[in-house]
Amino acid sequence: MTRIEGKVAEIIDVYTVVINRGLAHGVEEDMRFVIYEPGEEIKDPEGGDLLGKFEYVKAKVEVVDVQEKFSTAETYETHTTTTPALQPLIGQTTRNKLPLDEETSARLQKGLRPLVKIGDLVRQILD
Repeated sequence: MTRIEGKVAEIIDVYTVVINRGLAHGVEEDMRFVIYEPGEEIKDPEGGDLLGKFEYVKAKVEVVDVQEKFSTAETYETHTTTTPALQPLIGQTTRNKLPLDEETSARLQKGLRPLVKIGDLVRQILD
């Protein structure tokens, strides 16, 4: 199966985008896509062979409406937080990732997601 690839054609609101692929391209409702920006080439430190390109994932979306030439998709990832006072009652703990080091953390501005823009690349997520 070949992945469907396209671009963000419109941003409707903070949860919804339109992608430039639809029924004519094989898109179906409930398909999932990743919105990303290509990054630097990654080389193997053992020989220098090109391993591929890093991709900055901006969002993951799921198709909710399909037209002939475009589709509407909404974010589906959720983030759950618990009030500290309730944690003992439900037994939930929060885990935070530690940065690699201060210099890398500052350079990459950890925790900030790049903004989704019109023209960003979109690729189907194959399960």
